[in-house]
Amino acid sequence: MVKTLGSGQRGDMSDLPSLQPLPTAAERAADVIRENIFEGRFAPGSALPEAALSAALQISRNTVREAFRALTAEHLLTHEPHKGVIVRDLTVDDVHDIYRLRRMFELSAFDLAIETGQKLDIEEIGKTVAQAEALARDEQWLDVGTANLRFHEVIVGMHRSARITEVFRRLMTEVRLGFLAVTDPAAFHGAFLIRNREIHGHLAGGRLGDARTELAAYLDDAEVLIIKAIQG
Repeated sequence: MVKTLGSGQRGDMSDLPSLQPLPTAAERAADVIRENIFEGRFAPGSALPEAALSAALQISRNTVREAFRALTAEHLLTHEPHKGVIVRDLTVDDVHDIYRLRRMFELSAFDLAIETGQKLDIEEIGKTVAQAEALARDEQWLDVGTANLRFHEVIVGMHRSARITEVFRRLMTEVRLGFLAVTDPAAFHGAFLIRNREIHGHLAGGRLGDARTELAAYLDDAEVLIIKAIQG
């Protein structure tokens, strides 16, 4: 007969703390590459030489290849003959898929707030807008784009779901590839920065329905403009 130990007895493991798994070297390398794409430092079409990354990150080339495989599965990288691994260019179908998902995540965040009366982090949303406005005054349009991505991440944070936040962050890394196809970032980001401020104003005034309506139109317009950009 097997003896069952009670709580607190020798051999009982119920009180052991849970441990988060440590990321592997390949996962850390993928994080570095992903973050550089998110922040606009690795543009679509950029070659990512295996040997150079191995030396820069001080990891083996096999580890770099493993990171490449993970990021290829995330639709961020691709392999082209005679070029090697490069950062992907978005296709029209990519943009349609991305914006379909953006609507699901972002508009449902407002729906949740409207239905439950959940309090929004108005201050944090306002900070991202103010940061982007300051960067725009200095004409740092690449950084304005990053601040804009974070504005939308804060909105999706209303779901209070770590899993949704993680998936959306990766989705927004793909969005950055669309931003980088735009030939006039000042006009593109400048227009949407004004609309970010309008959405913040609606939220600060408690007009969640108006904020949702504005965001829905905003996403429609952004999708059209990015498709035009990638089509040249």
